[in-house]
Amino acid sequence: MITETARVVAVDGDLITVEAAIKSTCSSCQAQSDCGTGAISRALAPKTQQLTLRSPMPVTIGQDVTVGVPEEGVLSASAWLYLLPLLIFIAIFAFANATLPSIGLNHELWGLIPSIALTLITYKAIAFRLKRLDRGKFQPVLLNTV
Repeated sequence: MITETARVVAVDGDLITVEAAIKSTCSSCQAQSDCGTGAISRALAPKTQQLTLRSPMPVTIGQDVTVGVPEEGVLSASAWLYLLPLLIFIAIFAFANATLPSIGLNHELWGLIPSIALTLITYKAIAFRLKRLDRGKFQPVLLNTV
């Protein structure tokens, strides 16, 4: 279980809204004063994120709580959303580069068109499928109060 401490910002029956600070590793890096990536992430990244979830225990606004997300849900969603589209891209690119020269398209850049198109279609299909799956393995849960 991946855990994070959050603060309760709203209570509506058994539904609560919690707000967690988004942590960046840039603040712990020794090169943060000279790094452009750190400056961009500090300027553009949102500082907090809000989640609404069910609370099995009574909580009050302003109270700190521990929220958890099952690791298997995060890992499987990551594999579906990152690994599969990457493999599709590589396979379609290799197939396109092997077949397109037979119709006179000899440049490697022609292989990018079907690769990008099918990768985007794959990504959209996976995102649609993940939305329809059992949300229990992706849903954050309230573990305890701090």
